[in-house]
Amino acid sequence: MAKNAKRQMALVGFMQAGNATVYAGSWRHPATEHGFLTAGYYEKLARTLEQGCFDLMFFDDRLAMPGIYGGSVGEAVRTGARPVKLDLSVVLGICAAVTERIGLGATYSTTYYTPFHVARTFATLDHISGGRAAWNVVTSVNDSEAQNYGLKEAIPHDVRYDRADEFLEATTGLWDTWEDDALVLDRETPLFADPDKVHELDYEGAWFSVRGPLTVPRCPQGRPVLLQAGSSGRGREFAARWAELIFTGDPGIEVARSHYKDQKEKLGERGRDPESVRMLPMAYTVVGESKAHAEEREQLFLNDLVDPMASLTLLSELMNYDFSGLSLSAPITDELIESVSGIRGLVQNIKTGFVIAATHSPGAYEDVVRMVVPELQKRGLFRDHYTGSTLREHLGLERPAAAARG
Repeated sequence: MAKNAKRQMALVGFMQAGNATVYAGSWRHPATEHGFLTAGYYEKLARTLEQGCFDLMFFDDRLAMPGIYGGSVGEAVRTGARPVKLDLSVVLGICAAVTERIGLGATYSTTYYTPFHVARTFATLDHISGGRAAWNVVTSVNDSEAQNYGLKEAIPHDVRYDRADEFLEATTGLWDTWEDDALVLDRETPLFADPDKVHELDYEGAWFSVRGPLTVPRCPQGRPVLLQAGSSGRGREFAARWAELIFTGDPGIEVARSHYKDQKEKLGERGRDPESVRMLPMAYTVVGESKAHAEEREQLFLNDLVDPMASLTLLSELMNYDFSGLSLSAPITDELIESVSGIRGLVQNIKTGFVIAATHSPGAYEDVVRMVVPELQKRGLFRDHYTGSTLREHLGLERPAAAARG
């Protein structure tokens, strides 16, 4: 992705706060550090990526162990298919404490959290990090998550997005309940804050009723940066309304170009400047000191570390469909695709191919910072130092003004 002024790249570290990266076999890699339950592990990741001048480190999340495959979490636990998922607010607090510039993002669900909770969490993170918070907005897709929150099954796809629209209306409204200059802190008067500049929200919708105001003053960025990765038609409409960063995982260049064109058109239809919204495609890198070294590393995780059962377990979680009734060699038929309603936007990806995630952690990120970033900097494609202090400044995003008051 290019920046408007200097046509420079933005780099984002895609993280997991648990035992494996997106690539389920990463915990078996001989260079993987098994410190995922310690603060030092995340401190090291954060420092490494900040050393590389990354714009943002962002953590993916799920609210359940993978338990769709065979109706049990057994395979996820046995194979290490991401059964461990830590609380991201704590992890990002750790990362904020040991860094100064890199953006800090987390996935939070609009289906199982509430607007006040999310608004307070990310406003707090934005303050304690000095304006570096980002929220990856997800609607949560599978029944295992629903069952951890008192439901039998996931809410239908489009209904989740209807709820998410309300969620964002309420959450962004809460971020605007304090005006920028509401805090006075005058000991002599005494006046802590101007009550005329702190407002109740009184949001009423079909899904949410939120009084407000938020218990956290307006944050340094105005509001945290909003990320979204929905790839279905409804997901793209949602992104066109709300997203400031859009993550994509398209399986080929032509699919990516089509996605890019369609998403930019939807942004324009919403009356937004398409150039103001960044689209960041995922890249899965294997880095070595030479081409032969990189190819050797690639073969290690392609041939030796992949557990087919772990892959099927995660696929079942991702698609909210139990694949345990199919053999490993069974074809993905059109009839099967029609029966899978979990993630509409990923169905085409299954037909055209899988993508490979980072091989190990934190070593894969260290390799990129040590060997790839310097080459990008030498070619003038990427910054060699931070020029701003907030995530919005890194990304060239405007600080949003508070909502007008009548």
